[in-house]
Amino acid sequence: MENNLATYDFGSGYDEMFVRPGVPREHCRSLLAALESLTASDINDARRRADLAFLNAGITFTVYSESSGIERIFPFDVIPRLIAPAEWDHIERGLKQRIVALNAFVQDVYNEQKIITAGLVPAEAVATCPNYEPLMRGFTPPNGAWIHVAGIDLVRDADGTIYVLEDNARTPSGVSYMLENRETMMAMFPELFTRIPVRPVSDYPRRLARSLAACAPPAASDRPVVAVLTPGIYNSAYFEHAFLA
Repeated sequence: MENNLATYDFGSGYDEMFVRPGVPREHCRSLLAALESLTASDINDARRRADLAFLNAGITFTVYSESSGIERIFPFDVIPRLIAPAEWDHIERGLKQRIVALNAFVQDVYNEQKIITAGLVPAEAVATCPNYEPLMRGFTPPNGAWIHVAGIDLVRDADGTIYVLEDNARTPSGVSYMLENRETMMAMFPELFTRIPVRPVSDYPRRLARSLAACAPPAASDRPVVAVLTPGIYNSAYFEHAFLA
């Protein structure tokens, strides 16, 4: 690129690509080499083509905080962030453990409430929660699955440590943008995927369908009907609803 990435000073935050100026992280060497073969014009052109592709495909979201409810193209960064395989494996194990624990917590507060009896969570914290439904006390969903889909927000600290910023367990949206992001990146820079063995994400919809089908009650057939419900076209996540359906 016209501005050499290897000599750029990114400040005091954690640098995803470089150990120090001029020294890329081991898993980013191929990416850096590919990016440095491009010009700034190449990058800008790719960004314009990506925005146009997102617009034509209707990959948008609505900003309700603005008075007019503006619909915007989902932001797309043409410079990908790579995570080393060993680090991702560590994150994946932690997230699986966390989601199992969250599901067990919801099961407990609606049934035996051992966590309250043990004094680990105050009873009033549960009883006064606006999302707590007393009518669900004593209920266990099919196969004990309360949290069918979870969106866990992660953030990296300046020292490189990954922390959980927020747990979203009430049917979170956003995965469709990740899938479309990957498809767009592959179309913009196919050569990157020949140099870098990136793990695939395209099987997510099939995995989701299998997971939801596995939560069907015993009385259901071996091929239960799985449906996506949506508030309609004016919902901010409507693109995702249509995409997953």
